[in-house]
Amino acid sequence: MNYLKRFATPIQTIMTFGLFIQISIIAGLAATPGVFVAIKIYEWSLIFNVPEIVRIFSICFLSLMAYFSYILCVIIIIPLMRVFSPGSPEGRYPVYSSKAIKWASYNALILMVRFTCMNFIKVTPFINLFFRLMGMKLGKRVQINSPIIGDSNLITIGDDTVIGGDVTLTPHVVEGDILVVERIHIGSRVSVGLMSVVMPGCQIGDDATIAANTVLKKGSIVAPGEIWAGVPGRKIGEKTI
Repeated sequence: MNYLKRFATPIQTIMTFGLFIQISIIAGLAATPGVFVAIKIYEWSLIFNVPEIVRIFSICFLSLMAYFSYILCVIIIIPLMRVFSPGSPEGRYPVYSSKAIKWASYNALILMVRFTCMNFIKVTPFINLFFRLMGMKLGKRVQINSPIIGDSNLITIGDDTVIGGDVTLTPHVVEGDILVVERIHIGSRVSVGLMSVVMPGCQIGDDATIAANTVLKKGSIVAPGEIWAGVPGRKIGEKTI
């Protein structure tokens, strides 16, 4: 029996505690600049004996500014950790394997940003910057309105493409005891509608449209200019280009 599988629970427990420590260090580093400035400004307000209501406002204002400072710092600090977790390895491999550990450690970095601040940077240049730094190949003027994206190093998106609200881009899926990780390629001028799901191995050609709530099953190939909809997704028409 695979030793990783045999001792899966204690290994997961140890890795979880390690992850907590790692997250605390990274989040602490990212939060330090904003918190430091906020404390210094608040101390200044005490020296000048400003009214209490002004001090209360300053606490609220500075706390939020410290949080937004954290966002800007964490999207730079997290990609630096790719020195230890460079990206999800492509292929098919057991969920209890060294490659699966590499996959999990890399995606844990993305999840930290997703669960702490990504909703505040959707449809801004900052979310594009973060995913580029995490290995995603992005074209020009791409609009990403979703935090539900994993395995960034295995996703390519062309120019002028729009990823709609809460779209799921997932280059991985678990099939029994096997983790399947395959690249996703999305062309230029593509529209992926609200809450759609794009599974591993999907290829979407230029000028295609994926309707809202569509689920593209693993390995789907959408030709240029096609319109797909449904669960599972299927071709329902073509654009006149």
